[in-house]
Amino acid sequence: MRCPRCGATHPDDASRCPACGAASPAFVGRETTGGSHVPVQPPLSRVVGEGTRLGSYRLGRRIGEGGMSAVYEAWDEALDRRVAVKVLHPNLVGDAGIRRRFLREGRITNGWSHPNVVPVLDTVATDEVVALVMQRVDGPTLADVAAQWRGGMPERELAELAVGLLDGLAAAHARGVVHRDLKPGNVLVAAEGGRQVPRIIDFGIARVLEGTTYTLTGAVLGTCRYMSPEQVRGEPVDERSDLYALGIVLYELATGQSPFAETQPYALMMAHTSKEPRNAAELRPDLSPALVRAIHACLAKDPDARPESAEALRRELADALSVTLVPPAPRTGDVGNGHDLRLVPAGTFLHGADRREVWLDAFAIDRLPVTNAQYHAFVRATGYRPDDPDRFLAHWPSPAGPSRAQREHPVVFVSLRDAAAYAGWLGLRLPSEAEWEKAARGTDGRRYPWGSAPPTLERAWFGQRTGTAPVGARPAGASPYGVEDLVGLVWEWCSDEDDPVFAREGPAVNPRRPVREAGRDEGVAAVVRGGAWIFDDPKAMRTTTRAAYPPDARLVTVGFRCAR
Repeated sequence: MRCPRCGATHPDDASRCPACGAASPAFVGRETTGGSHVPVQPPLSRVVGEGTRLGSYRLGRRIGEGGMSAVYEAWDEALDRRVAVKVLHPNLVGDAGIRRRFLREGRITNGWSHPNVVPVLDTVATDEVVALVMQRVDGPTLADVAAQWRGGMPERELAELAVGLLDGLAAAHARGVVHRDLKPGNVLVAAEGGRQVPRIIDFGIARVLEGTTYTLTGAVLGTCRYMSPEQVRGEPVDERSDLYALGIVLYELATGQSPFAETQPYALMMAHTSKEPRNAAELRPDLSPALVRAIHACLAKDPDARPESAEALRRELADALSVTLVPPAPRTGDVGNGHDLRLVPAGTFLHGADRREVWLDAFAIDRLPVTNAQYHAFVRATGYRPDDPDRFLAHWPSPAGPSRAQREHPVVFVSLRDAAAYAGWLGLRLPSEAEWEKAARGTDGRRYPWGSAPPTLERAWFGQRTGTAPVGARPAGASPYGVEDLVGLVWEWCSDEDDPVFAREGPAVNPRRPVREAGRDEGVAAVVRGGAWIFDDPKAMRTTTRAAYPPDARLVTVGFRCAR
């Protein structure tokens, strides 16, 4: 389309000319062959064209869109900084009530600085455009983060997000501001020093449509899903309404499900007022009682039965779940029974074949795989016997223990549960898939733990189809962190359920997907890493090579090492 004022061309669905800012004819009317004009409804998929200037702000690509507005990357040419601009849809600009309330509510956080709130920096209002200029936060929405976890989020990440959200709500409530529309789409998640920091947006925007007859296509159900009972009944709301919405958000993050399954707006609203949700602990038995209590306290139908305040609930959760911004450094060195843990510092590394950047907190991992002698000490000390002893330690000549020649070989014929039981005996655990890979790969994306040179017998137990070998005999194959025998000796159990999509697209901060159900009947598989002695293809030795077996499998090629 060509601009009638300056002659520049611009996209057909742009409401304004990027060159001069004139209104596009497509948004005023279009001439038919008969000479008449037919008003055109502005499309919601593109409000303004890329490159449009609104005062000192030059808009870039569209990065989000809702029923009321679209959000763009933008550059503040006056202050030479990156910002985000939320532009009210053109078909709402003419409504004086919506326009007035949109600008009023946008000013609520103008100049307000809090680490868990995205402030509004400026407002723009002309005859044809109304927009809010916000701090630019690089990060997905909480809805996107929840989708990355593909189910229940691990409790530590969930607790950190909950405490951050409560911090932001407490600060808002102290200023007399009630959000009224808290939901995952109104929370951005920034990665800061390996932590996921929630940043709340759109304070008070839910009030913009009050008193109007405008219906948000596609947005009603999304808002209804997080409405408090008092909002449904049309009663006055206060800070406790935000706590109810937070309870819905935390329930979804914890269980991967909504507390109410209704899909129609009216039925969903009625469920908020009259239906009790299923206990979150039934869907997620590993949740701590303190978190379950907090979630269901927030979901109380009576506002008086909810927590006293966001600040009180924040303190309670932070204390009960031991939420810390910086986790303590893991213990390394000798931790008993011959284990030597090596430190892998916190930071990013290139994960997987596509070299996706992932942050991991500092952790410690065994220098060597667990040996038959070490596992024998565990069996003797605890009397451990699995419920299904078939093939358990089948390579030992008798239940009395391994042969003298086997003692320093890696233990095999142990299931994931057998390995986890041993690790728990020492106060350790199994590494996640990402942790195993970083321990092997370092931060430079190397092909093998020792670098790019091909495997040799000095570096790995490579091409020897005669079974396992003693651990610790190939120090030339150590990773950058001094971890040995990572490839070529045995596959090693990791704690993660096999999910290639999660491995490729999961969270970029501390990704892990613990196996919760074991057994072949459930169709669950657990990740193993490291190749094994049966392979003579160098590709099997690579730091990105992965496979999976049922968690109850006991194989002559699968062992493990511990982590902390």
